Amino acid sequence: MRIRKAMAVALAGALVLTTMATGTTSEAAKKTKLKTKKVSIFVKGKKKISITGKKAKHKYTFTSKKKKIAKVSKTGVITGVKAGKTTITVKDTWKQKGKKKTKKLGTIKVTVKKKATVAPKVTPNVTQAPPVQTPIVTQAPPVQTPDGGSSTPTPTNKPTNKPTNKPTNKPTSAPTEKPIPTPTVEMSLEKNQIKPGDTTTAMVAVSAGEVKEVTWSVEKADVAAAEKDAKDAKKAVITAKASGETKITAEVKVTVEGKEFTVKAESSIKVAAVVVNPSIETDSIEVNIGETVDLAVNVDVETSMIESVVWTVEGDIATVETDPVDITKATLTGAVRGKAVVTVTVTVKQGDETATNTATVNLEVIQPIIEIDLSTGITTPSWFSGVSGEVQEDGSYKITWAEDSSDWASAKFNFDGMDLTGYWCVVDAEGCIATMEIHDKEKKETEYSNPYSVTQIKYGQTFPWALQLSPENLNTAEVQGGGVADYTNVGGVQFAKGDQKEELVLTVKSIKFYKYEKDIPAGFLPEA
Repeated sequence: MRIRKAMAVALAGALVLTTMATGTTSEAAKKTKLKTKKVSIFVKGKKKISITGKKAKHKYTFTSKKKKIAKVSKTGVITGVKAGKTTITVKDTWKQKGKKKTKKLGTIKVTVKKKATVAPKVTPNVTQAPPVQTPIVTQAPPVQTPDGGSSTPTPTNKPTNKPTNKPTNKPTSAPTEKPIPTPTVEMSLEKNQIKPGDTTTAMVAVSAGEVKEVTWSVEKADVAAAEKDAKDAKKAVITAKASGETKITAEVKVTVEGKEFTVKAESSIKVAAVVVNPSIETDSIEVNIGETVDLAVNVDVETSMIESVVWTVEGDIATVETDPVDITKATLTGAVRGKAVVTVTVTVKQGDETATNTATVNLEVIQPIIEIDLSTGITTPSWFSGVSGEVQEDGSYKITWAEDSSDWASAKFNFDGMDLTGYWCVVDAEGCIATMEIHDKEKKETEYSNPYSVTQIKYGQTFPWALQLSPENLNTAEVQGGGVADYTNVGGVQFAKGDQKEELVLTVKSIKFYKYEKDIPAGFLPEA
């Protein structure tokens, strides 16, 4: 009887354990979900598959139906191979009672697009209003006469003939002396949260001029104190005294071109028993459209104290996704060209005390190759005549200067202003030689109010033609309204003829801007 009783108890216990094990496995399986359902990336773009509720000792496998469209790594990173559509199957594999179990978590629809060379929006073909005075031009013509369509050797001498139809009016009064702008000042804190007894460093920076003296002060003397750095007046050591929040003020005396200014800067600091001073780490501050960059946040406290981490990105030029396993990490994916401010907000807790703080990092989303849309056509100033253009079947654009066209008549492709600092402008064309200008979208010449060429004007160019928008190629002529030239708002590429009297033809095959020199096709760069 005792033996039967013992066996019954053992069987009952085994049944309970089996039921518990089965229930646990089932419950765990329910919590594991495929978060990524649909992915859209560019060729060579990357996207990591997100799975929530991953389990230890479980293996997750990824299979692409069409590897020629998109491939996927063992860790679940999708890479676009060529334009098209495919699906990726995700499976969960584990062992239960020595037997291999496999469950399909789901499928992901993947769309791969061509590498982003989206052309900027082009300004409608509206003729420019002529100047009030006699028509003028912005460049001297080349001396050489083109051969009517075939490429000619690069001119060896600079043109000497100049336009004869310049306006006769000149400024009647001497230009007024430019006022000296008031400098601005900013304050930065090494840490904006510190514990009682700890210290941090405050520093000021001015937009112009030389800092002569800085007077530091603290709004609440019982919360913190500020002491000027003995070696650098622009710095101060902030010492926390007691819990609270206060303002740090710096009164800065600055001298700009012999004139003295006094400007102020303020910043807040918090003193508390629990603090968090997050900082964002990233391998790169640049990311290409459709590609990713990894982000991570560091804090002053143990990671076990972290309550929450929230990642956000300003605007729509990029997306940021928190790592499903480690919330201190995130992946940013570039969407459209521009600059993004990424913010992370971290909350920590120690006992009954909590603290929240934020950190930011500036990232730039880059479009490596920008191709100008030629199909919308050219514009030409209304005071020029005899210039026409036509889109060809192959997508190129044919510019024709008639025999009776105006001397130095120009044709320009306009587009939305873009910051193209450091980019290479590469023009593929064939036909007559031409004078080349790359225009600012808004800036004008000082004397004649013509569109301002941000690069030095290039006379009598043959093609293909390439020029980097670098400091050594910057136009140093004055800008109307003051200021200096830069490449932050480039908005047009212009082709102009000289005073030739025969018909001239130039077929523009493409106008592209390259961020990286390595991407420029062989034969397009000037010989060293």
